[in-house]
Amino acid sequence: MQLKILTLALLLSAAPQLSIAAPSINTMQGCQGVIDFVDKKLSTAPAKYPQTDVQSIRKGLKGYNQYIQKDIVTPGLLAFTSGDKAKADALQVQVNAYKTNIVTNLMKRYPQNRLFADHAISINDCAKEAVPAGQALEDLKVALHTIIKLAKME
Repeated sequence: MQLKILTLALLLSAAPQLSIAAPSINTMQGCQGVIDFVDKKLSTAPAKYPQTDVQSIRKGLKGYNQYIQKDIVTPGLLAFTSGDKAKADALQVQVNAYKTNIVTNLMKRYPQNRLFADHAISINDCAKEAVPAGQALEDLKVALHTIIKLAKME
Protein backbone atom coordinates (compact mmCIF):
# COMPACT_ATOMS: atom_id res chain seq x y z
CA MET A 1 0.00 0.00 0.00
CA GLN A 2 2.90 2.37 0.67
CA LEU A 3 3.95 2.08 -3.00
CA LYS A 4 0.42 3.00 -4.10
CA ILE A 5 0.43 6.02 -1.79
CA LEU A 6 3.82 7.06 -3.15
CA THR A 7 2.47 6.74 -6.68
CA LEU A 8 -0.50 8.88 -5.68
CA ALA A 9 1.79 11.53 -4.23
CA LEU A 10 3.95 11.53 -7.36
CA LEU A 11 0.98 11.94 -9.67
CA LEU A 12 -0.51 14.73 -7.64
CA SER A 13 2.77 16.62 -7.53
CA ALA A 14 3.34 16.17 -11.27
CA ALA A 15 -0.26 16.65 -12.43
CA PRO A 16 0.13 20.18 -13.81
CA GLN A 17 2.92 19.01 -16.11
CA LEU A 18 1.07 15.98 -17.47
CA SER A 19 -0.01 16.03 -21.08
CA ILE A 20 -2.76 13.50 -21.52
CA ALA A 21 -4.78 12.42 -24.55
CA ALA A 22 -8.52 12.93 -24.36
CA PRO A 23 -10.03 10.33 -22.06
CA SER A 24 -12.92 8.16 -23.19
CA ILE A 25 -16.47 8.76 -22.03
CA ASN A 26 -16.61 5.12 -20.91
CA THR A 27 -13.61 5.57 -18.64
CA MET A 28 -14.88 8.82 -17.22
CA GLN A 29 -18.39 7.52 -16.49
CA GLY A 30 -16.69 4.78 -14.48
CA CYS A 31 -14.78 7.46 -12.63
CA GLN A 32 -18.00 9.33 -11.92
CA GLY A 33 -19.41 6.09 -10.51
CA VAL A 34 -16.49 5.85 -8.08
CA ILE A 35 -16.96 9.49 -7.10
CA ASP A 36 -20.68 8.87 -6.48
CA PHE A 37 -19.78 5.81 -4.39
CA VAL A 38 -17.34 7.73 -2.19
CA ASP A 39 -19.90 10.50 -1.77
CA LYS A 40 -22.46 7.91 -0.69
CA LYS A 41 -19.95 6.47 1.81
CA LEU A 42 -19.46 9.97 3.21
CA SER A 43 -23.21 10.21 3.84
CA THR A 44 -22.81 7.51 6.49
CA ALA A 45 -19.27 8.38 7.52
CA PRO A 46 -18.19 7.32 10.99
CA ALA A 47 -18.53 10.01 13.64
CA LYS A 48 -14.79 9.87 14.21
CA TYR A 49 -14.23 11.41 10.76
CA PRO A 50 -13.93 15.17 11.33
CA GLN A 51 -16.64 17.06 9.45
CA THR A 52 -14.04 19.43 8.01
CA ASP A 53 -12.34 16.41 6.41
CA VAL A 54 -15.62 15.08 5.04
CA GLN A 55 -16.38 18.53 3.60
CA SER A 56 -12.91 18.76 2.03
CA ILE A 57 -13.36 15.40 0.34
CA ARG A 58 -16.81 16.33 -0.91
CA LYS A 59 -15.57 19.67 -2.25
CA GLY A 60 -12.70 18.09 -4.16
CA LEU A 61 -14.80 15.27 -5.57
CA LYS A 62 -17.65 17.59 -6.53
CA GLY A 63 -15.29 19.84 -8.48
CA TYR A 64 -13.68 16.87 -10.20
CA ASN A 65 -17.07 15.35 -11.04
CA GLN A 66 -18.22 18.68 -12.51
CA TYR A 67 -15.04 18.88 -14.57
CA ILE A 68 -15.56 15.36 -15.92
CA GLN A 69 -19.18 16.08 -16.81
CA LYS A 70 -18.67 19.54 -18.29
CA ASP A 71 -15.40 19.01 -20.14
CA ILE A 72 -15.53 15.34 -21.14
CA VAL A 73 -18.88 13.56 -20.89
CA THR A 74 -21.32 16.22 -22.12
CA PRO A 75 -19.19 17.38 -25.07
CA GLY A 76 -18.33 13.76 -25.88
CA LEU A 77 -21.98 12.73 -26.00
CA LEU A 78 -22.80 15.73 -28.17
CA ALA A 79 -19.96 14.89 -30.54
CA PHE A 80 -21.05 11.24 -30.66
CA THR A 81 -24.59 12.30 -31.61
CA SER A 82 -23.38 14.92 -34.12
CA GLY A 83 -24.73 17.71 -31.92
CA ASP A 84 -28.21 16.23 -31.42
CA LYS A 85 -28.99 17.34 -27.86
CA ALA A 86 -32.04 15.06 -27.51
CA LYS A 87 -29.97 12.01 -28.42
CA ALA A 88 -27.15 13.16 -26.15
CA ASP A 89 -29.64 13.57 -23.29
CA ALA A 90 -30.91 10.03 -23.91
CA LEU A 91 -27.36 8.72 -23.78
CA GLN A 92 -26.79 10.65 -20.54
CA VAL A 93 -29.66 8.66 -18.99
CA GLN A 94 -27.77 5.49 -19.91
CA VAL A 95 -24.55 6.92 -18.46
CA ASN A 96 -26.38 7.69 -15.21
CA ALA A 97 -27.78 4.15 -15.04
CA TYR A 98 -24.28 2.75 -15.55
CA LYS A 99 -22.91 4.95 -12.75
CA THR A 100 -25.68 3.72 -10.44
CA ASN A 101 -24.67 0.14 -11.26
CA ILE A 102 -21.06 0.93 -10.37
CA VAL A 103 -22.13 2.39 -7.02
CA THR A 104 -24.23 -0.71 -6.28
CA ASN A 105 -21.33 -3.04 -7.09
CA LEU A 106 -18.86 -1.03 -5.03
CA MET A 107 -21.27 -1.00 -2.07
CA LYS A 108 -21.28 -4.80 -2.22
CA ARG A 109 -17.48 -4.91 -2.43
CA TYR A 110 -16.99 -2.37 0.37
CA PRO A 111 -19.91 -2.79 2.79
CA GLN A 112 -17.91 -1.42 5.71
CA ASN A 113 -18.78 2.00 7.03
CA ARG A 114 -15.40 3.54 6.29
CA LEU A 115 -13.09 4.77 3.57
CA PHE A 116 -10.19 2.79 2.15
CA ALA A 117 -7.01 3.98 0.46
CA ASP A 118 -8.27 2.00 -2.56
CA HIS A 119 -10.92 4.68 -3.04
CA ALA A 120 -8.30 7.41 -3.34
CA ILE A 121 -6.21 5.22 -5.62
CA SER A 122 -9.17 4.62 -7.94
CA ILE A 123 -9.89 8.33 -8.19
CA ASN A 124 -6.20 9.05 -8.64
CA ASP A 125 -6.17 6.59 -11.55
CA CYS A 126 -8.99 8.63 -13.04
CA ALA A 127 -6.94 11.78 -12.59
CA LYS A 128 -4.19 10.14 -14.63
CA GLU A 129 -6.70 10.05 -17.50
CA ALA A 130 -8.24 13.49 -17.01
CA VAL A 131 -6.51 16.15 -14.95
CA PRO A 132 -8.55 19.19 -13.96
CA ALA A 133 -6.84 22.57 -13.78
CA GLY A 134 -6.60 25.34 -11.24
CA GLN A 135 -8.63 25.21 -8.06
CA ALA A 136 -10.39 21.98 -9.07
CA LEU A 137 -7.00 20.24 -9.15
CA GLU A 138 -5.95 21.69 -5.82
CA ASP A 139 -9.25 20.65 -4.21
CA LEU A 140 -8.89 17.15 -5.70
CA LYS A 141 -5.39 16.82 -4.24
CA VAL A 142 -6.74 17.76 -0.80
CA ALA A 143 -9.61 15.29 -1.18
CA LEU A 144 -7.33 12.40 -2.11
CA HIS A 145 -4.88 13.08 0.69
CA THR A 146 -7.78 13.37 3.13
CA ILE A 147 -9.29 10.06 2.02
CA ILE A 148 -5.94 8.39 2.69
CA LYS A 149 -5.68 10.12 6.07
CA LEU A 150 -9.11 8.86 7.09
CA ALA A 151 -8.43 5.39 5.74
CA LYS A 152 -5.37 5.20 7.99
CA MET A 153 -7.56 5.92 11.03
CA GLU A 154 -9.02 2.42 10.86
